[in-house]
Parts: sequence; C-alpha cells; structure tokens
Amino acid sequence: MTTARQWSGEAIEAALAAQGIALAPGRGERLARGLQALLDASASDRLRDALPFDAEPPGFLLAIQRCKAR
Repeated sequence: MTTARQWSGEAIEAALAAQGIALAPGRGERLARGLQALLDASASDRLRDALPFDAEPPGFLLAIQRCKAR
C-alpha cells in the first residue's frame, strides 16, 4: 500500500497553468481538497490493491483494439 500524495492549491494551479488553464481565485484550494479526498480514499482501497491491473498491460491493449475493430 502506498501513501497518497499531498496536493496543495498552489501545486494544482501551477500544473494547470503549465497547460494554459487559468483558475479563478481560491479555486485551486477547492480542487486540492477534492483531489486529496480522492487520493486518500484510493490509497486505502484493499480491493483495488488486490486486482492485477498492471499484471498484463497487453491484455488491456488487446481489448481496446478489439473494441475499435467493431
């Protein structure tokens, strides 16, 4: 199990500004609180940790290709 990364309003504003996205004053802090809640919840998810998502990435790619073929 890994520890969730801590995000601040300034970090979110900087990340979005690097992509050319400007936020209203105070919006970075609100986004940081919401993102932190999601990160904290996913960090302690035992079911997610038990699933082999990264065990066979080519299986995912094969499934995507099959969906595109239709």
